[in-house]
Amino acid sequence: MLRVVSLLTFLLLVTGCQKPPLSESERPLPIRLAYSTQIDCALVHLAMAKGFFREEGVVVQPTILSYGKQALEAVMAGEADMATVAETPVMFAALRGERISIVASIFSSKMNHAVVANRSRGVSRIEELRGKRIGFTRGTTSEIFLSYFLVANNIEASEIIPVDLNPDQMQNAILTGEVDAVSAWSPHLKVLARRLGNNGTAFHDPDIYTETFVLAGRPVFVEQNQEAVRRVIRALLKAEEFASQHPTEAQALLAGPLKFSPEILRECWKENLFRVSIDHALLITLEEETRWAMKHHLAGDATMPNYLDYIDSRALMAVKPEAVNVKVITREIR
Repeated sequence: MLRVVSLLTFLLLVTGCQKPPLSESERPLPIRLAYSTQIDCALVHLAMAKGFFREEGVVVQPTILSYGKQALEAVMAGEADMATVAETPVMFAALRGERISIVASIFSSKMNHAVVANRSRGVSRIEELRGKRIGFTRGTTSEIFLSYFLVANNIEASEIIPVDLNPDQMQNAILTGEVDAVSAWSPHLKVLARRLGNNGTAFHDPDIYTETFVLAGRPVFVEQNQEAVRRVIRALLKAEEFASQHPTEAQALLAGPLKFSPEILRECWKENLFRVSIDHALLITLEEETRWAMKHHLAGDATMPNYLDYIDSRALMAVKPEAVNVKVITREIR
């Protein structure tokens, strides 16, 4: 009898010491996040390095890729829940009828792109690009910048020979003479210019194009996981604040995962804006790029999407309402 009482007392003590189940707001939430090893994703890499996702109760399962278009493709294939991606692949996806929800932008720049040319291939001035082979990456900001750049300099698209390349192929292509120039983004363009040395020249134009990198996912996922999205945004806002207040330390943390030299990273840092927001300028950019795609017969039979349907500001509005500068409508999940 004494043994039974002792056992009951032990069980009562054990069960009494057990913690109650975690509430929804306390439970760690997993998210499969696809992002790239580019300066555009600096806030994501900082949030990982500083443990901000963990602090906010997010368990990130990372898929790290070369560029944003690949990250968005991972989401569309069901291999990731959310992706960091530039606005151009989002625009092309919308024209294909794919449903995407943008929950925030995390980066913007007027200087992240340039056309890098090889002087030894007879290109030292912009007008000498006529008749030359120019590498670009189809369906990305590389393509849109090249097109805008040609128009701004009165060069017809038919006057160049476009060569579709992955970003990782550009360096070898221009060094071996497969192409005479490339439309590239940082850090590729800066690395290329340095590798070419005196034979390299970079043509920038900050007035023709602003790149915006966004955080996006499928509408159904975003709808059903608002708490997880809020936590991710809070972690990125912490990264934004850290980058602003401690730029030297932030650059040191990024040098490894981004594989930048300190010199290139410092140069990129001055040219870009790392901010979590939703701004009306993004809508304007998406519409302008859609008109460009239609003009160049890249849109098929698609009509202009209502890009308000592609923005879900609820999570950012809940966390930092002053960062939302666009009116959005409630979207029915399809």
